[in-house]
Amino acid sequence: MLGYYPGCTVRAQKEDGFEQESLAILAALGIKAQELEEWECCGAVYPMAQDEYVGLLASVRALNQTEKEEKDGLLTLCSACYHVLKRVNVRMKNDEEAQKRVGNYLEMDYKGQTEVYHLMEVLRDMVGMNSLKEAVTEPLKNEKIASYYGCLFLRPQKEINLVDGENPQLMEDIVRALGAEPVTYPYSTDCCGSYHTCQEEGVSRQMSLKLVESARRAGATQMITACPLCKYNLEKCQESMEKEEKLPIHYMTVPIVKAMGGMKTLERKGEAHAYSAENSSQSSA
Repeated sequence: MLGYYPGCTVRAQKEDGFEQESLAILAALGIKAQELEEWECCGAVYPMAQDEYVGLLASVRALNQTEKEEKDGLLTLCSACYHVLKRVNVRMKNDEEAQKRVGNYLEMDYKGQTEVYHLMEVLRDMVGMNSLKEAVTEPLKNEKIASYYGCLFLRPQKEINLVDGENPQLMEDIVRALGAEPVTYPYSTDCCGSYHTCQEEGVSRQMSLKLVESARRAGATQMITACPLCKYNLEKCQESMEKEEKLPIHYMTVPIVKAMGGMKTLERKGEAHAYSAENSSQSSA
């Protein structure tokens, strides 16, 4: 069973359905995930100063809690949380000074032994694209989907090491498994403007609009992402447009849920997996 780290933004925006949809998808595909008993904000931004250790503490607590609860790794949904947790874990695995200072402060011995997983990574490596395709009951034949990766899911390549940072295809592979057509456009790995939206909204709007217009010109009927901030910026830059001019921006879970028959179908499948697993454990006992 995986430990599950919700993160602040995903948990605070429950109305978007990203968390509920993600967990329902995994349960329907036979992947167990359980929320950590204790967790706190990962820090949102990875500390850049080499001698800054306080910024590592929150993530290390979650990583160590995963090991303490004997989980098989730590799952997160948000690209920013994944970025921070993954990089902190790499730091703790390779930096003896960080191990010593963080360990002394937290009174624990943690050296990067917990594996960090993103939802898409689980779909690729634990479920498999063939199994995902087999779970599709309503192929998205008329959808042309532009995948938007953004920055945090890809870089730095050496530390994140999930996909090819220059030519990622993981989201496109998921789109194909759903029966939809992946749209190729030039800016799928460019920044949306990130936190500039807080102080320099015009900068963020210009950067995000470039992405949306590029995807629209390429024929996309929707864009998908896994980052709450990216989703916000891509929607925000279109707010002055007429409804028919806007390109729908969704979490990557939306087309998956649709292709797999909707939330009620996923919930039934998840319950069936749980029931089967419970009976299996009772039989073995």
